[in-house]
Amino acid sequence: MDQFNKNVYKREGIFDEFTGSCLGKLIIMAVVILGFCVLAIISVPSENEMFAETEDNIRQCIQDNIEKKGDIVDELVWNIGRSFSAADSTLDNKEALEAFAKYNTIDVFRHSLYSTARLSNSTHPEGVRVAVGLFGFVISTVHYSDIVLDFGPVRGNYDDQLIKPDNVPEEMPEENLGDTTSTHSFDNSDN
Repeated sequence: MDQFNKNVYKREGIFDEFTGSCLGKLIIMAVVILGFCVLAIISVPSENEMFAETEDNIRQCIQDNIEKKGDIVDELVWNIGRSFSAADSTLDNKEALEAFAKYNTIDVFRHSLYSTARLSNSTHPEGVRVAVGLFGFVISTVHYSDIVLDFGPVRGNYDDQLIKPDNVPEEMPEENLGDTTSTHSFDNSDN
């Protein structure tokens, strides 16, 4: 109650009492959160939009890393920029983009409040998240290390040995290691 003067008291209204109570604050917070959830459900990016934006972000990632390899901080800053820009079509490296299309696949998954795009390849067969769509906006999370652009055998042919015989001598020189089978006894008779 607010006191205006000593003789007259004004009682608070029901709305003021409701917003001042703990239950009222909880109900208002729940309504605000419910409103954000409804807005998120309505504005989830479509599958086509997610795919196109993710492909554009990956094209920008390839362009950025061909010019200069970046570390984790560079990738974070570049991802923020990629979310707000489009790839420059004059800088496209056709060989890298063809290799990307050959060795990588983008899968879009729609969830109730958001959607995600995952990049699958031989390095990440289960897929790695490269974009998140929320409130009609696609946020890039792609890193250059997630992308496979070159695919080849690690060892050569299947029957090849890891260590080539021309580098290893045929016989290892025998070293005098002494008697390795002798037992040691500790004699405490000196004490």
